[in-house]
Amino acid sequence: MDMNTDANILIVDDEQDTLFALKRYLRLEPYTTHFAKSAEQALETCDTINIAVVVTDLRMPGMSGKELLDALQERHPLIVRIIISGTEDIGMIIDSINSGVIFRFIPKPMEPERMKAIIRDAIAFYRMQLEHREMSALAEKQNRYLTQINDELRLMTTRLQDSEQRFRAMNDAAFDPIFLLDAAGRIVYANVAAETIFGYTRKEFLSLLVGDLMTPENIKAGIIEKLLTSLNTAPKELEIDCLKKDGTDVNIGISVNTAKILSVPHIIMIARDNTLRAQEEKSRLELEKVQKTLESQIERRLLQRHVPITLEGASISHFMLSSGHLNGDFSDFIVYEQQLADILLGDVMGHGILSALVGSGMKSLYLRTIARKSFRKTVPELQEIVTDLHRECIHDLLDIEIYATMLFFRLDLKHKRLSMIDCGHTSTIHVHAADATCSLLKGSNLPIGMVEEQDFACVDVPIEHGDTIVIYSDGITEAQLPDRSFFGEDRLIELVTRHQKACTDDILLAIRQELSSATGGTTFEDDASCIVIRIS
Repeated sequence: MDMNTDANILIVDDEQDTLFALKRYLRLEPYTTHFAKSAEQALETCDTINIAVVVTDLRMPGMSGKELLDALQERHPLIVRIIISGTEDIGMIIDSINSGVIFRFIPKPMEPERMKAIIRDAIAFYRMQLEHREMSALAEKQNRYLTQINDELRLMTTRLQDSEQRFRAMNDAAFDPIFLLDAAGRIVYANVAAETIFGYTRKEFLSLLVGDLMTPENIKAGIIEKLLTSLNTAPKELEIDCLKKDGTDVNIGISVNTAKILSVPHIIMIARDNTLRAQEEKSRLELEKVQKTLESQIERRLLQRHVPITLEGASISHFMLSSGHLNGDFSDFIVYEQQLADILLGDVMGHGILSALVGSGMKSLYLRTIARKSFRKTVPELQEIVTDLHRECIHDLLDIEIYATMLFFRLDLKHKRLSMIDCGHTSTIHVHAADATCSLLKGSNLPIGMVEEQDFACVDVPIEHGDTIVIYSDGITEAQLPDRSFFGEDRLIELVTRHQKACTDDILLAIRQELSSATGGTTFEDDASCIVIRIS
């Protein structure tokens, strides 16, 4: 059975021709399609009909598509929201994607088959949300049932404690040593596990006091008194060193509680051999260490590149603060000659091995694209390189549904010019030495992997002696402060402007210190990368 047959889809557009075209495109689809000419009409439809997916134009008279999606997120949060728009709305679209307001973006002009596929994905996502809500309700119901069962088991345990015979039978089957002590600390019962670990027979245990199992240091520390006072206090958790029959030490964690056997108060002591637990913890820590070492090597060798020292006319400093887990931040420096170099900075969505591999692949593809053009006598234009790179990787990125924000940056020190193509990356800070003013350099392209067709716009900016340029990742501006706010772009701009006369290393040091001071830590949720360039 087609799971889309009972889904309701709402298309919103103020242009009648567009609605008519979409109705023709979708007429054979299995779901029910509704149409609205305005955002207000769409809200009324959603209030009366169980809508699964809303596909809306961004620009409409009256309430805009963005305002409609914000209202739907508040009033009908389960509805899956999709935007149809041209690339002139890039800023608003990226904000909506980052804030989780929209599920997908369909660029104009629309491709019918791709639009149908996106709507089917949206319906599947909507059903997944419904299933998650149903599963959460079921889990809550089961948890209440389990709580009731636990209450009943607690009552049953109390009754079992009134029977010494049942107590013995139950504890003889336990894997951990269990002792029953009288008020004087004499052992009146020990199970099979106690015999195995300590080496005494059950008959030998009955002639011992609990202190006979302890080291002299524990006796001096008053451990026996702590155990015996358990008759009148709450349960205790202790860790002590004990002695086996052969005189060897064994580290034991014990839980102490009380029970009445034939109406006489007794102390129940459950012991756990910590040796195996310590070995497991050691193995876990060693595995974590190996994993962190491997991730560090991947970041250092595959994703990051050392700053070039051969450039004439500029000093460059660079840092990357790792989040402690593998991310998709990457950088590279390609030096063509002493006064000409490319800088590549990117951030692949998500975390883990996949993001790292995609980041490494993007770096390799950039270098391979340059290598294919190396037969020329001149360095290829930045726009040409990026266009070829996009053509090579876009279909693979769309297939695995992953994208990367990237900044392609060319530094031409001979002609005092920088060129950049910004694909959804953070702004670049440019501090002008001549008048101590600051400007933000920002491109207009979407992240690589988000749309199939893009025309890459190159931004060219003149640079002068003493100018400072700062390139950074969102791991810096989106670092979270104790009050849940972000470090922010304004704080970074103010910091760079204040230290504009310092050397590049000192500017980086000031950024790191301010970042650690403001956030209250030295590690962050995301990798934090920064490159500072001083034109000399």
